[in-house]
Amino acid sequence: MKKFFFAIVAIALTVSFTSCGGGWTPENKKSMNETCSSMMEMAYPEDAKTICDCYVNKLVEKFPKANQTPDESSKLMDECSADAKKKAEEAFDRKMNEMMEGMDETVEGAEGADEATKEAAEEPSH
Repeated sequence: MKKFFFAIVAIALTVSFTSCGGGWTPENKKSMNETCSSMMEMAYPEDAKTICDCYVNKLVEKFPKANQTPDESSKLMDECSADAKKKAEEAFDRKMNEMMEGMDETVEGAEGADEATKEAAEEPSH
């Protein structure tokens, strides 16, 4: 799903900024970075600025005439967001492991209580 999101962001940014086709001015680099950052904050709030700085710098370097295609833009976005994606995936995995460990403890506790109940039921009453 995030791959799709990044492709949409890259295409939207490409379409909105390649229509002028005259190259990169300080104003449109700034505008591109701000637009990118506002979009990326939805997925990676802590890393949006870093991702977009990387993205705009690579766009300017590789496509000085601002003539990139959506596929080329998407590839650069993937490169610039790779670290943030990895960090988010690791955080997700940690949370899932914590949840699974909590569920295991709950199951073990329930099994222990169930076993104690069975033992109490089997003991003869005095």
